Amino acid sequence: MRDWPDLADPELLERLGLDDAAFLAYMEGLAAHVPAGRAYDDAVLERALGYPWARPATSYLLVDGVAGPAEPDVLDLTRRHPLLAFGANGSPEGLARKLAHFEDPDDRTVLVLAGDLHDWDVGPAAMVTLYGSMPATIFPSPGTRVRASITWVTPRQLNQLTWSEISYVLGRPRGGHFEPDEPAAHDLTGFCAYASRWGAFAPHGEPTALAAVPAHGRSASPRTQRELLDVVAGLTIGGDVERLVRMLMDRFADVAPGIRAALAPHAVPLDDAHWQRFCR
Repeated sequence: MRDWPDLADPELLERLGLDDAAFLAYMEGLAAHVPAGRAYDDAVLERALGYPWARPATSYLLVDGVAGPAEPDVLDLTRRHPLLAFGANGSPEGLARKLAHFEDPDDRTVLVLAGDLHDWDVGPAAMVTLYGSMPATIFPSPGTRVRASITWVTPRQLNQLTWSEISYVLGRPRGGHFEPDEPAAHDLTGFCAYASRWGAFAPHGEPTALAAVPAHGRSASPRTQRELLDVVAGLTIGGDVERLVRMLMDRFADVAPGIRAALAPHAVPLDDAHWQRFCR
């Protein structure tokens, strides 16, 4: 089995090690600092409904925010880690935004290999984001092949991405097999992934799937962001999607705890049989 990556940041390691109660307190503390009265317009709603945003159907090489043809030979993959991406981290927009500040050009470059993740699916986490979407998470789904990607990341990139995935834990899906579209020159076994600490959203007792993420042999019912947020709005504010996103932008610190409490009974967390949590 591949060794765990070396995350050297003590604060990051501390956050990853929080138990459920400490994590909840941590998130409530962060929410309290979100400013009220953030601007809302049609673009905000479009962004919320557009998650997980456009992702190329094929592999690509991202260089300084520009996606081009995949060229594995231009990178030393022996110094990088394979990391599963199934949401915004697989999109050029999401990666470019998170990596743009690095001074070293190598840390602004990432190879993204498209392919299928076997026996897992991608659905919404049981919480909403600051910008109004339900973010993606993985859940076991025997017989499903869901479209995802492997990002080959540097140690600095991995630290950055892990910091940015505040409500996720780092680990490995047990039995997870990734099949790239093109033969991989390097071993992909032991790849890491993020899983939401909120659990997968299961409004009818079983996790639902994100319609924006294609899959074959899918057993979970797929829903769009609008359909999902409509369910959330009904469970929480008794209004529509637009009103929900407006409230999140205007008063996130006030409404987020109530949304979390309303969605918690509809969450399915990953268990140890399916998930190996990161350990140093």
